[in-house]
Amino acid sequence: MANGPSQQNRAAIDDEGADQGGGVLVPAVSRAVRVLDTLAQRAGGATLTELADRCGLAKSTASNLLRTMVTEGLISYDVETRRYNLGPLLVEYGIAAVTRTTPVTEARPFMERLAERTELACLAIQPMPDGHFTAIAKIESRKDIKVTIEVGSRFDRTSPLLSQLADAWNEGPDAGAGDGAPDGGDVRARGFGAVFGEYRPELNVMGFPVFDRDGYPCLVIALLGIGEDLTPDDVEDLAQYLVTAARAITVRSGGRVPADYPAAGPEEAVS
Repeated sequence: MANGPSQQNRAAIDDEGADQGGGVLVPAVSRAVRVLDTLAQRAGGATLTELADRCGLAKSTASNLLRTMVTEGLISYDVETRRYNLGPLLVEYGIAAVTRTTPVTEARPFMERLAERTELACLAIQPMPDGHFTAIAKIESRKDIKVTIEVGSRFDRTSPLLSQLADAWNEGPDAGAGDGAPDGGDVRARGFGAVFGEYRPELNVMGFPVFDRDGYPCLVIALLGIGEDLTPDDVEDLAQYLVTAARAITVRSGGRVPADYPAAGPEEAVS
């Protein structure tokens, strides 16, 4: 889960560039992506001036770009507040993208079983090209008091659980179990990670990676509990199922399980 495109995405980009005779990028597309990324981080939207400043654009360039994006439905504009925000067309694109993401499709039965078994919220979190992570699917908690992390929430690369899992496999699929960060060997040997109270004092999380065809983590499935809803004993009770789920989702979505990843246990996989 290193910064930048995944191994397979890089290969696709390289192949496409070779087919076209070069790797020239289109500046207007890059600018539009910067606008969307800025708006994704600002729930209240942004003004023309704010977007121009944040995206490093001249006001005239930003104005023309925003007008085009509004016309195409990618962003919206509120005449009263004079603020731009993400547009309705992105909802349709987002739903289509998630439903076509094979690891998420294969992970959903396992997420539903984990949520049913623990009554906790279960998230699918994907590494993004610029290094941050985004929650792209969620099974809601059955508890009266719920964790408020929703689909679309963003996480930094330094988030405790995500950094654990990223560092455990940062040397690649066939690195030794002792490689990576100080705790990376233990996480890699167990096949999953757990963090108690490091995000917030009352929030405990555990999660496991799903691997792409190159054997690198391309998705994290995480359980979130408040206080005694998720304890170290609960983690031990779930340990074998997490390993079984990680292996099954990886294989079913066309990924490659690292050679040193723990063996699956006797518990049946979800069909």
